[in-house]
Amino acid sequence: MNAELQKKQNFDLKRRFIIYLVIVMLICAVFLRQLVDIQIVNGQEYLDTSMKRIITNGVIYANRGNIYDRYGVPIAGNRLGFCVQFVDTGLSSREKNDLIARVIRLFDANGDKYSSTMRAIFANNPYRFLTNKEGFIRQIAVSDADREMLLEADPKDVFKYMREKTFDIDPIYTDEEAYRIMELRYEMLIRPATISDPLVIAEDVSIETVVTLEERNREYPGFSTFSKPFREYYDAELVAHVIGHMGNIGELYDEWSKKYPELGYTWKDMVGKTGIERSEEHVLRGINGKIRKEVDTDGRLTSYEIVEPSKPGQDIYLTIDLNLQKAALESLKRNIEVIRNREHKKNFHDANAGAVIAMDVKTGEILAMVSYPTYDPAVFLEGNSEKINYLYTHPDSITLNRATSGKYAPGSTYKPLVAIAALESGTITPQTLVYCPSRKEIGGLMWSNLEGNQGRINLEKALETSSNMFFFQVGFDTGIDNIVKWAKNFGFGKKTGIEIGEEIGSLASREFKLANYNEGWVPADTCNAALGQLYNAFTPIQLVNYVASIANGGKLYRPHLVRKRVDASGEVHLTEIEYRESRAKESTIKAVQKGMVAVTNSQDGTAVHIFKDFPFEVAGKTGTAETGLEATSSSNALFVCYAPADNPEIAVAVVVEKGVWGSWTAPIAKDVLMAYFNIKEKQR
Repeated sequence: MNAELQKKQNFDLKRRFIIYLVIVMLICAVFLRQLVDIQIVNGQEYLDTSMKRIITNGVIYANRGNIYDRYGVPIAGNRLGFCVQFVDTGLSSREKNDLIARVIRLFDANGDKYSSTMRAIFANNPYRFLTNKEGFIRQIAVSDADREMLLEADPKDVFKYMREKTFDIDPIYTDEEAYRIMELRYEMLIRPATISDPLVIAEDVSIETVVTLEERNREYPGFSTFSKPFREYYDAELVAHVIGHMGNIGELYDEWSKKYPELGYTWKDMVGKTGIERSEEHVLRGINGKIRKEVDTDGRLTSYEIVEPSKPGQDIYLTIDLNLQKAALESLKRNIEVIRNREHKKNFHDANAGAVIAMDVKTGEILAMVSYPTYDPAVFLEGNSEKINYLYTHPDSITLNRATSGKYAPGSTYKPLVAIAALESGTITPQTLVYCPSRKEIGGLMWSNLEGNQGRINLEKALETSSNMFFFQVGFDTGIDNIVKWAKNFGFGKKTGIEIGEEIGSLASREFKLANYNEGWVPADTCNAALGQLYNAFTPIQLVNYVASIANGGKLYRPHLVRKRVDASGEVHLTEIEYRESRAKESTIKAVQKGMVAVTNSQDGTAVHIFKDFPFEVAGKTGTAETGLEATSSSNALFVCYAPADNPEIAVAVVVEKGVWGSWTAPIAKDVLMAYFNIKEKQR
């Protein structure tokens, strides 16, 4: 029994072994079959396929930080767009030309534009060189002998040479078609397109172009598409000079690539060129990520692996209130038109530009900053050279930020500063009476009082009526050195420290006259300087900062436009509030404040008719600044103020170029205050 059982078990083991052996042999046969298929039957096909798959490195483009107003209303952001790139696949010259012609027709059909370096160097209709002739010819010449010949050739002959010899363009194409083919061939000539570094020939193209190139890729060998974020703006004309504009990195590449190596700048990058886009470039710019990608011989992505994710830039929250900004811009624009149409013998009807700034007197936050005329920053994103050239060459200097870089004689808005210098130096007290006739000799010259014979008046009355004679005399007695000392204490003759570009302006002083005119100071210069004329030229940001310091009791805050920065993790970085003391005594500030309140509230105040029905008191000062061109042009007009007078919150400075009279600009400041305090029409 046991022998039979043992025999049966041995048989079962043998049977199982045979079955396992058969299975192993079958598996080996399958593997062998596949090996034969790969190595022998379809070996060439698999080899060709593997050769068409190339491993290279790529970029994940980072989002630029968004820009918001103080309440989170978006001003600048990003959207996903598509680009077209080219990789040289070894086509013959004529095959390449035919391919380019098809791509150009596709772009035209979908309204897309392509990059053209040549267009800025060698133009057609008529053919002519615009710049860099020698460098261009060096690139297109096939031989040294040809280069020497082309340097002396007519531009039309240069075109013919490129058509026939450099790029070998078929005669079936018209000259216009040939020129456009040359544009892209020239890009390919100066920037060789490789798998590892494709040539980007068009950015932000239509989805129709993308679909055609990807779905019909066999018809467009070497061309492929990729996506990246593009900057976009929302109602940016309201704050064009604040946010600024973007452009190619250009001449900034060397500086910024060394200063911020971690940001990975390339010569192709778009960066902030002016305004907040520039000053916060290192914060707004994200850090691109890295991918390891597999592409075919056309440069088309087949698969990828993220090596390092991209890091978005920080978001910026401005101090600007867009609603207040809009109110300021609309009022400035409207009132410039009103001023231009008013009848007055000194009005040449030429008011055309200006600036408005509103500032929080307790923090230095800029609540509104308007420069007019304004523009759309998106023009620079579009790269429309014609529109950009229009902005740069317009006689009204549209791109100039008048709020921070416009330099204007302050006129009578400087009188409160002269009053501070006079009080601090002991030249006068608030009660001192100064004789102010219609004409008077001071410093060897005869001066006239625009306000007529005022008799003996004190500081409050002098500010209320903007008495020229009072400040001729008091300025002369105080002396230019004391005036300059206190002007510097209140921020004139130096930058305010605001984030965006600003001008220093000039301060009338002995040093300035000697350095710029090689002349000594004379007594009459002090009289002129005391009225905010002569060499005094200040920016609106300096003026509003000075008025805000009078409003808050003497603190000179650093004006700022960035309220906070928020990084990708949500961490908030608040802007530090900075200030310094003007060192003016409290009694001095109060005396000047009292005179500025009289300007808008007392019977003879130069702006009382504007604010007579206002629900609370405003402190202000008008200013009419002569330009020296009054024979053919109107004077500049200024108005500065703060409110409420008894508990100041906001300071405003207004400048209208060729605005005739300072009081004519006061309605603009009034509109800003009404918008800020949300005053209804019925409360006027």
